[in-house]
Amino acid sequence: MSRRILLADHSPHAQRMGERILRDEGYEVATVTDGETALLRLKDLAPDVILADISLPGRTGYEVCEYVKTSGKFPQTRVVLTAGPVTAYDETRAQAVGGDGFVRKPFEASALLNTVQPLVESPEVQPAPKVAAAPKAAVEPKPAPTAPPPPPAPRPIDREQVRAAVILALEASMITMIENITDKVVVALEADARPPAPQAVTRAAAVPAHLPAPPIAAPARPEESKPASAQATAPPEEPVVRVRTPVFRTLS
Repeated sequence: MSRRILLADHSPHAQRMGERILRDEGYEVATVTDGETALLRLKDLAPDVILADISLPGRTGYEVCEYVKTSGKFPQTRVVLTAGPVTAYDETRAQAVGGDGFVRKPFEASALLNTVQPLVESPEVQPAPKVAAAPKAAVEPKPAPTAPPPPPAPRPIDREQVRAAVILALEASMITMIENITDKVVVALEADARPPAPQAVTRAAAVPAHLPAPPIAAPARPEESKPASAQATAPPEEPVVRVRTPVFRTLS
């Protein structure tokens, strides 16, 4: 009897954990990271059980399960859906596509094996027989209420399970962070690659080369810079008379 399992999960950590648990029990495990590849491996692997994450890229675990159940090519293959610790699981949709079970990640060895082993050992799933309704009997007096059983003792906290849950949550948030940072870097690079805006043309550059340059105003003389009131009150300058003195020679 074959014991092949196809594990479809995009998380490397979930793949390693599930593969280790199943191989320790003697199962042959093949892993894929997306729904499209899972459907391609069905033809050559023909697994007994498929563990499909409901958040698979390409095709979700719901879609993989629906294909297996409706194609008619894999009547012996059972599909167990999986989901991360914070991912919402749609039980109604899982029943509609014919899911055979559900396991929450991070994988716990006992929960995973208790779900997979019955499906591998008895692949033929028979519908539960309908029980005929018994005739109504006379109403009997209700028994006296008994004390409720004591609450079960709290389970010890598994550090490895908590660590695995933290890793899966970080992997899910890291994908969103990478996409946001990539978008910002692309926007910044596109802004740097744009050509610079044309600068305003100065008045001097707008004058054609064949036209003469506009005249440059001469600097004002000092006397022109004086205020008009000072020029009006200043007295007129008197003419300067130069007298030439003759030179006499002394006769001896």
